[in-house]
Amino acid sequence: MESIIIILIGCIGVSIFDALGSLLSRHLKFKYVWLTFGSILMYAAVAFYTAKSDGLIIGVIASAIVGIFDATIGLLISKKLKANIPEEDLKNMRITPKIVLSMGVFASVIGFIAILLIY
Repeated sequence: MESIIIILIGCIGVSIFDALGSLLSRHLKFKYVWLTFGSILMYAAVAFYTAKSDGLIIGVIASAIVGIFDATIGLLISKKLKANIPEEDLKNMRITPKIVLSMGVFASVIGFIAILLIY
């Protein structure tokens, strides 16, 4: 049960981060891609805290879930709030199975590394 709460907090955190980042990138005129490091930190935190309570495998799966959430809902948030994303990149930003899978794998790798480094 604790892992589900951590995953939910991670998804809420990613949503808030994407929303604030989108607005700030547009108003302060910096590239939205610079906020990737913040997402990576969130994947790592979710993996670490879920692994702490339920083990390595659950930590890696939890970070993958948050990565998939970011690749779907997070992408929609950044598009709706008109994040400062170059026009040619914006045209190619679509929610596809390939993008969702690659973000899930990327987040799980980040989570695995974080668990090994911190745990």
